Amino acid sequence: MRVLALALLFGVAGCTYSPAPVEYSGVTAIEFAAAKWRPVSAETGKIRDLPGLEALARDFPDSGSVRLRLLQAHFGAENTAGVVKEALWLAERGYSFSEGAHKQIVAMAGETALAHRLATLFEGNLQRIERSRVVGEVPSKVRLAESVARVGDQWIVSSIVSKDLFVGEAGSWKALGLTNIGSLAGIAVDQQRDMIWTTSGIYDPTPEPEMAFSGLIGYSRASLQIEHRLATPAGSTPSDLHLASDGKLYASDPLAGNIYAFAQGDTEARVLFPSGTFRSPQGLVTSADQSKLYVSDYRYGIAIVDLASLEVNRLAAEQPMLLDGIDALWRYGDRLIGVQNGQNPMKIVALTLSEDGYAATDMHVLEQAHSEWTEPLGGSIQEGALYYVATGQWDRFAEGGLVADGKEPVSTQIRRLPLD
Repeated sequence: MRVLALALLFGVAGCTYSPAPVEYSGVTAIEFAAAKWRPVSAETGKIRDLPGLEALARDFPDSGSVRLRLLQAHFGAENTAGVVKEALWLAERGYSFSEGAHKQIVAMAGETALAHRLATLFEGNLQRIERSRVVGEVPSKVRLAESVARVGDQWIVSSIVSKDLFVGEAGSWKALGLTNIGSLAGIAVDQQRDMIWTTSGIYDPTPEPEMAFSGLIGYSRASLQIEHRLATPAGSTPSDLHLASDGKLYASDPLAGNIYAFAQGDTEARVLFPSGTFRSPQGLVTSADQSKLYVSDYRYGIAIVDLASLEVNRLAAEQPMLLDGIDALWRYGDRLIGVQNGQNPMKIVALTLSEDGYAATDMHVLEQAHSEWTEPLGGSIQEGALYYVATGQWDRFAEGGLVADGKEPVSTQIRRLPLD
């Protein structure tokens, strides 16, 4: 119970962890080497003993989630020095605790230079970085908008609770009227086939989940109807979606831990990785040469899949940074762009890749703790900018799509963030 109390005080319920701040002043660069990805599952999340967590931290040296668990274990063992050590490690990489936890940790450090450094880091990690602007407003009738894409002069928005795709143009919005589907999340625009692809699955807020379709939906902009239904295993929830330049589609299942692949002509999913390799895969994107698939695991970091051999490595960090907590993920040239809504504070970051693509040479924070955010979610990159859902509303809906007590649906911001 003391560990739980610490989690509540430190504001670490769920996945609240953070990557490095804009500058790495005072932090010593770390050595790295390409490393195999350690398979993870729900059982991995049950590790609580100090030796087990220390081994996990060595296997995932850029995971704030693992370090928070290690910090909590030290707290439970009443090891003040261990708590301060892990708090400093996190703070040097941009993590922000609650105000009460800041004071408690600084007090643990005593009247020392270390206490002053912790206080300075905590204050600096809360800075706001605001570079985007509002370019669209999705009406509240679109319940729980999850992702957005731009097609010509039209916005395409997916909805979890309304279970449809919505088209916005010149301030007017209409539903496409898709039927026999589930909650829609990821979106990919297939210009070659004039198709809108979206993932369909089952979440807690999904209305009538027993009737929901799990898989990929291919909507033709020419025929104005669904032309493809690519099924995933029963009970699955494909969420994030990536269309590679070779026409293949990849989808992640954050609940089951699976990765699915689809080639042209497929009628159902190929399970690229079943549960047990990843705990909660989220955003995914291929390398420029299509040989690798980058997968963000919400708790443990970024994995690199060799698509020929299916060998899995871990993206290494040449500078101190945290690589977990990433939801949506895109590639923009030699950089990975990630929405880290599993962070405190939340961020949108750019990771520069090494020449071989197996390491992040630096991290640049593009936005952080925006004053108008609720929760940044999915989007798409077009013409040198990221267009994204900025005011996610997962907290406003309960099981079955009912409105949560004391809350009402509101309109959703679409923001444009320049990447150059």
